[in-house]
Amino acid sequence: MTIRTATIGSALALAAGLAPVSAATAFFAAPTADDQLAPISSPLITQDAAGYQGKWIIVGGTLEESFEKDGVVISTGSTSLRTGLASDSIASFGYVAGFGDPVSGESYAQLSGQAGTDVTAVRVISASGVETEANLAAGVWGAVWLAGDNADEYGTATLEFDTPAGTTSVSTDAVDVIAADQRAVDNG
Repeated sequence: MTIRTATIGSALALAAGLAPVSAATAFFAAPTADDQLAPISSPLITQDAAGYQGKWIIVGGTLEESFEKDGVVISTGSTSLRTGLASDSIASFGYVAGFGDPVSGESYAQLSGQAGTDVTAVRVISASGVETEANLAAGVWGAVWLAGDNADEYGTATLEFDTPAGTTSVSTDAVDVIAADQRAVDNG
């Protein structure tokens, strides 16, 4: 079973008197003291884009993730790792998501997934053309980047990945295991 949770809350937004906004156009209420999010300590991989930082760690059979803006946790989530992934393939854990900082006006995007043992590098090419080298370790990859204000940033992305056999390009739609799990549930 795949569980993907995302909770958004930002002390930055609270300080500005605004509720945080996901750049994926979802709006969230300001958090209460009980809703404060815990950062990931000792992450397996991290990536930073202008003060927006993604952190990922494997806990049991789950990839835990958190996203921080200037040291404040604004989003957390978890996804079950997949078994049986081919050594020369990758999986995407969902769609390109993001955060719109109400204080600075900057928008950030993120995507993560899993990589087979032969995968040596993963690059995310967003729908707007932003190319980001993902950080890769222990069979998981994660990327964050400045999204700009192009609404297409949160659409389907292209993933390029390297193996000893060469470079392969795939659409996130083709390797999105969370969407595939949801289709399987819907089709019963």
